[in-house]
Amino acid sequence: MRRALRVGLFTAMLAPSAALAQTGSGCDPDAAGCARAPIAFRFREGLPTEFDFDTNWVPPGSPVQVRVRAALAGHTSVDQAGELVASWPAPMRLQAVGNANGGALEVDYGVQFSARIRLALEVEGRSIGWEGAIPYVPMIDFRATGRTAFDPWAWEGVSAMGRTARVRVADVPITDAIVRIPGISGGFSFEASGDVSATYRSTRMTFGLAADPITAMSLRTQGAFTAGTFVEYAPRLEGDLAYRGALHVYPQLYVSLAGRRWMLDLADIPIAFGPFPRAVTFDPSTARLGLPDLRATSDVVDFGDIDVGRETSQTVEIRNDGELDGRILGADTEAPFAVDASPRTVPVRARTSVVVRFAPVRPGPISGELVVRTSDPDTPRIRVRLRANGVAMEPPPVEDAGTDASTDAGAPSASQDGGCGCAVPGAGTRGGVSGLWIVGIAAVARRRRQGVTTSKRSL
Repeated sequence: MRRALRVGLFTAMLAPSAALAQTGSGCDPDAAGCARAPIAFRFREGLPTEFDFDTNWVPPGSPVQVRVRAALAGHTSVDQAGELVASWPAPMRLQAVGNANGGALEVDYGVQFSARIRLALEVEGRSIGWEGAIPYVPMIDFRATGRTAFDPWAWEGVSAMGRTARVRVADVPITDAIVRIPGISGGFSFEASGDVSATYRSTRMTFGLAADPITAMSLRTQGAFTAGTFVEYAPRLEGDLAYRGALHVYPQLYVSLAGRRWMLDLADIPIAFGPFPRAVTFDPSTARLGLPDLRATSDVVDFGDIDVGRETSQTVEIRNDGELDGRILGADTEAPFAVDASPRTVPVRARTSVVVRFAPVRPGPISGELVVRTSDPDTPRIRVRLRANGVAMEPPPVEDAGTDASTDAGAPSASQDGGCGCAVPGAGTRGGVSGLWIVGIAAVARRRRQGVTTSKRSL
């Protein structure tokens, strides 16, 4: 397995707004490959004494049941989820893409107490059912809760706010000091409400030594990775959190007469606390990105001895040992080798073949290289050595020209009379002396010599 370390340098890519990182897929259109893995971050800060107690209706099945609930809340939480997307060719480019509404900022502070009774009776054939608050037990609902959903990563900030209901705290009768009329009473009444709010803004996402941070102005980075079937990153989100609150007290003047009550608000007195700003660091979220791991099953292809002018072919097997589907993007080589590798997908744990052709044009050893372009991030080019040996073909046997069919049976051949009796180089080609003309001239010469000899003998 290949184990080459590729270290990428930080690349800052400016965007007009953080929405670019949230709406896109994260993969470049021209990327050779792309992998993604889910990431999630959660931060929660609360009171150590928080509780939420609810008895539900007890005893079960009884005609008379009670339910008591008591809660003390005091926390702020931030949740964010998305994907870490990696694309290549090398160096590997990383981008954090948030899920739509994948973030939530929540505040929850205050107390609640309630006690209720429920009746389900049968009296003289009649069913009697009733439910309500237990008399003389104070009902308290002084809890402020608020929740805001957002698209991560909140580079520009997000806020949430909760407010309690306005509740009466106490009545202070001071009838004698206000009015001294029989049947009329008066005094002060105090009501109160509370609100709490929180703001959060992400500042950066760090990767340790694997890559430079991602920020609002640098939405991508280049990451280091080790060759293999997968790569793991542990991004850590950082941000600023601040929360504040206020208790509102409403003093009122009231007058009661004959069962009626008149109220006069005197003021809204806020008692503020906060803000409490702090830098927060989320726990890291491990992202395992599966990668294609393509390789040739052989480093060398030997065609052996091939006659000049003939063509043969061999197959080069490419297999994917990775955790992500890979792709063959194409292949190249040089004459006298040739390859035609159409783009195709190589699924995980699958194989494909690339056909290489060879047609020697001269005798002797020949070597070359096949380069297969792939989507493997650490091996974008698979190289396979090619070798072969061109062998010269044996020349076909040359036929003897013999004698012309029109010569006498006893006439000697050109070889018998000083001729070579062989084919003339270049015979039969345009621009040269025709071999047939040479044979014809030799035959005429032989006939003339034969005639002279016969004349001498007759003398």
